[in-house]
Amino acid sequence: MKKWAIWLLLLLGWTVWLFADAYHAAISSKEESEQKAIERAKEEGDLTTIIDVDTYRGNETYVVVIGENEEHEKMVVWVPEKGDDIEVKPLSAGISEKEALAILKTEYSPKKVISAKLGMEKGIPLWEITYIDEQDRYSFYYVRFEDGAFIKRYSFTP
Repeated sequence: MKKWAIWLLLLLGWTVWLFADAYHAAISSKEESEQKAIERAKEEGDLTTIIDVDTYRGNETYVVVIGENEEHEKMVVWVPEKGDDIEVKPLSAGISEKEALAILKTEYSPKKVISAKLGMEKGIPLWEITYIDEQDRYSFYYVRFEDGAFIKRYSFTP
C-alpha cells in the first residue's frame, strides 16, 4: 500500500511540474513577443515612452503598443506577429475607449464589461469589447477605431 501512495505522490508531483512548466513557457513567450513589439514600436513608430502594451488575437495576432513620440503626442502602434508592416496612428485619430464603451451601451445593456482593447482585423484598426450580455453569454463587440462604426458582434452560449 505504501508503494502505491509513493507512486501516486510522484505522479501528482510530476503532473504539477508539467503544468507549471507549460504555464511558464506560455508567459515567457508572450513577454518575449511583447518586448520585440515594443522595440519595433520605438524604432519604426518613433515612440519615446511606452504607456501600455496589449496582445490582440483575432484572425491575426497583433501586439498593440500605446506610447508617446518626441512631441509628447500619444500614438498607437499595431505590430503584427507575422508580417512586416506596422500601423501607426495618433490616439486622437480614433475614438477613445470610453467612447467605444458608450457605443456598446447604447446598442446593448451589458451586465458586465470585462475588457476593451485595441486590435486589427483585415487591416482595419478596431476596438474589441468583451462583456457579459443580458442572457449571461460571453460576448464580443467590435467597432472601428476610426469612427466607432459597427463591425461585428458574437456571443457564446453558456
